[in-house]
Amino acid sequence: MEISELKIFLAVARQGSISRAAEELNYVQSNVTTRIKQLEERLGRPLFHRKSKGVCLTASGLILCDYAQRIIQLTGEAHDALSENAVPQGPLAISSMETTAAVRLPSLLADYHRRYPQVALNLVSAPSADSLKKLLDYQVDGAFIAGEVDPQAVESCEVFEEELVLVAPLDIDPFTMESQKILVFRSGCSYRARLENWLRQNGRLGYHSVELGSIEGILACVAAGMGISLLPRSVVERPHLMPNCALHQLPQPVSMMTTRFVWRRHEKPSKALQVFRELLPGLQEG
Repeated sequence: MEISELKIFLAVARQGSISRAAEELNYVQSNVTTRIKQLEERLGRPLFHRKSKGVCLTASGLILCDYAQRIIQLTGEAHDALSENAVPQGPLAISSMETTAAVRLPSLLADYHRRYPQVALNLVSAPSADSLKKLLDYQVDGAFIAGEVDPQAVESCEVFEEELVLVAPLDIDPFTMESQKILVFRSGCSYRARLENWLRQNGRLGYHSVELGSIEGILACVAAGMGISLLPRSVVERPHLMPNCALHQLPQPVSMMTTRFVWRRHEKPSKALQVFRELLPGLQEG
């Protein structure tokens, strides 16, 4: 069944007459008659009783009338929901590094939810490489990632500039240790890759990586003297952490890393994603 057929059917049912339905729709009467007959033939049952003056619905026609009204209504709602002037609604899945989610996103997400409460916002925590894969596999609508991106696959905007610092126990100098444990997120984390690359470039190959699943876990282990880590200053420079950890500055460009928000190229964004992007610092400034 086509939407146009259902609209013709409903017009005939409403008017009780094929001729009056044709006038309402600005159609030729014979066209309306043909379309009703074609619909009845496809369904295998009559939809109208033909009377000397006009028509009325059969039992089958009454059933179809209920469905047709709901279908037309839902079609209109779908059109409104997808129009440029639609109120943002529906699901919106965003992936982010845990560090970004913990420090940079709470106020942004709260503002977004306050403005657009009809959007079902879902935040997924994952390393940059995993976030990018989720985006390209259509598991999320957008992602916050660190480092460079492939402009052929995604579009992006710079949203945050992070200073990375070495976080070490109070009694350890990370620049003089011969061998050390580095406390990191799982493979795919941009900060881990930056730290491992910096150690290799400085000929310090005697390190051992210990993977942990959360910021608090990494920082607690650093404070306990287990090893060092590389994290954004915004994450670790907090009053309750400072008495237990020492922060060591790194030279540029090692110390600076850009966080970008990325979305799929050549795809019209949903209204929910469109207004989310409009709240990002990088796009506001642009």
